[in-house]
Amino acid sequence: MLAKTGGRYRVLSSGVTLEATLRGRLKRGQEQVLVGDRVTLRSHTDAAVTIEAVEERKSVLRRRTPGRRHGVRLVAANLDQVAVVGAARQPDWAPQLMDRFIAVAAANDLPVAVVINKCDLLEDPAALGRAYERAGYEVLYTSVPAGAGLGELRDLLAGRSSLFTGPTGVGKSSLLNALQPGLRLRTGVVSRRSHSGRHTTVAAEMYPFAHGGFVVDTPGLRDIGLWGLERAEVEAAFREFRAYVGYCKFDDCRHLHEPGCAVRAATERGEIVASRLDSYRRMLQEAHTAARPWYAGRDR
Repeated sequence: MLAKTGGRYRVLSSGVTLEATLRGRLKRGQEQVLVGDRVTLRSHTDAAVTIEAVEERKSVLRRRTPGRRHGVRLVAANLDQVAVVGAARQPDWAPQLMDRFIAVAAANDLPVAVVINKCDLLEDPAALGRAYERAGYEVLYTSVPAGAGLGELRDLLAGRSSLFTGPTGVGKSSLLNALQPGLRLRTGVVSRRSHSGRHTTVAAEMYPFAHGGFVVDTPGLRDIGLWGLERAEVEAAFREFRAYVGYCKFDDCRHLHEPGCAVRAATERGEIVASRLDSYRRMLQEAHTAARPWYAGRDR
């Protein structure tokens, strides 16, 4: 399934894009039909097409519903990887926000690549990517005006089902337009007053990629919640910690203020980038707060 508008679904079948609706039984059920779903279609004598069933999914990307403490939004299904896109400038690089996108993808057991876009606007964009390269992530440096990194990004996407995500205004749609001009995705400009981007993609939508595979473009976000992540999932999202956690003095070390913490020591030596440890601590606190019962701290 490529996209949903109201109660109508755009589905690719044998190279032809069809418009379909849900069959009554499926419509009354609790199961959502997601972008990326493989579905069973039925053609009717009046030329109508209905979605009869959703095939088993190999993966689902979930994230917290914006503005709500509880509630998870299912974003897309059957993904092979997530490309987290940030801007070197305009808007300014936001490592803690990037780390949140990476954590959510990691919690969904999806491989992550980091794309630093608008690298022509910064003298040394590689400085932004070193934390992620050290952690073992593939990092790409791109610029649409300069044509930088587009070949590498094309190779990353080719033959796979990939989701593009990241903060608002970092140029996700512009990158996809540059790779496949026929898409003609809407692009926006960054506000001079707030230095933040404007939303140009309003809902997740999947596009066949000319070089094989599919790409899902998603709305840019100014924030992303972590509700539902456990402590172990937060720690797993910071893969550079793995080489050190077994050397902490205490087996249950949270890498906060405990004595003998090997992760903190590695950060002080410069082996772990300080911004990554700071992101981890903020996420761990958020995960702990979200896990508390709703009545915690209330008068009884």
